[in-house]
Amino acid sequence: MPKSDSPNEEEVKKAAEMREWLEEKIAQAESELTRLKDMQSMVDSILRRTSFVPATELRSYTAPSTKPVAPEQTGGTAVKSEMQQPIPKSSAESKELRRAKDGKLMATAVVSPEKIIIIPSSEVRVSQTIPPFQNFFINRILKGYETKDQELVASGKLDAKDALKFGVEETDGIISKVTIENYREKARVNEILNTINWAFTKMLEKK
Repeated sequence: MPKSDSPNEEEVKKAAEMREWLEEKIAQAESELTRLKDMQSMVDSILRRTSFVPATELRSYTAPSTKPVAPEQTGGTAVKSEMQQPIPKSSAESKELRRAKDGKLMATAVVSPEKIIIIPSSEVRVSQTIPPFQNFFINRILKGYETKDQELVASGKLDAKDALKFGVEETDGIISKVTIENYREKARVNEILNTINWAFTKMLEKK
């Protein structure tokens, strides 16, 4: 009986190279799928909170208690809100953002009527370059709010001085403070705090 043709050396070499390429692509696809599932979970969580969630419901991400901050430490006056419920003109609150799985402190957030200041804990030493900080928290969440506010300004529905603005400070390449001014809406507070807590959690996993 005639023998089947065996692959020659060149074919074997090409097949080996193709297998290596396929394994690399599969690994990349699996990694991307994991990231997409994480983002999907985050988006689902955000969509479930499209209406304002009371501060007490943030306890899954914050410490059981909050510490009052004197008004003179935050400065400024309350900004006009477009929400049906106005932002209360009260002292600022300090909230501890903790990792859901073990309660590890991720950051402390000082929330006043006109701004949110977020300070990472001493153990959260991460750079802006680590995902998903820049690509999700900044580009999707904060810049999304910023764009919406600029559209309101352009249509004459919002004063430019009341539009959301934000800044990120670094010390030696490590995020030291995130400031969000003119958030205006209570629902935005919940989304911002939950998202940055999630982002810091994921960033630590990538270090």
